Amino acid sequence: MSDTVVAAGQFTVTLIHPLWNGGTPTAIAGFRMEGQMVQTQQLMDSSKIIALANGDTITITNNNDAGTLTFNVVKTSDAGDMVKIANYLRRVGDSVGGVISISQEVNGVSQTTTFNVCTVKSVPPLNIQGNDASDYQVVWNYANSSNDDDTESEG
Repeated sequence: MSDTVVAAGQFTVTLIHPLWNGGTPTAIAGFRMEGQMVQTQQLMDSSKIIALANGDTITITNNNDAGTLTFNVVKTSDAGDMVKIANYLRRVGDSVGGVISISQEVNGVSQTTTFNVCTVKSVPPLNIQGNDASDYQVVWNYANSSNDDDTESEG
C-alpha cells in the first residue's frame, strides 16, 4: 500500500509575462483554501476513432498539447491579483503570451508543470457578492506544457 501526502494549499502559481511587471516573475494570489483552485483541459482529444461501414475502424492520434487553464480566485490587494492581471492583459491586447508555472509538494517532493504561450481567454470584468468574497473564474489558453519529470519511457 502506498500513501500520498499533499499539504492543502501548499502550491505556487507563477506568471512570467513581458507585458506585466516588466517580465519579472509574479506569484499569483487569491486562491481559497476550500474548493478546486486550478483545472486544466486539453483543447483537442488525443485520439479519434472513425467507424467504417464494414465494421472496421481507423484510429487517428495526435500529440497536440494545447489547452486551457482555469483558475478559481478572488480579488486581492496583492501584486499577484490574477483578476487584475488578466483584465489588464485582455485590455492591452496581448500578442506575446507568457509562461505560467504551477508547483505543488507531493510526498515532500516538488512537482512543477509549466504552461507556455499563455494568453487570457476570459475573465469577468466584475463580480459582486453579498457577505463573501466574489469568486472569479479566470481562463487562460496555452500552446503547450511540460512537467519537470517529463521523461520518455523505454520499452
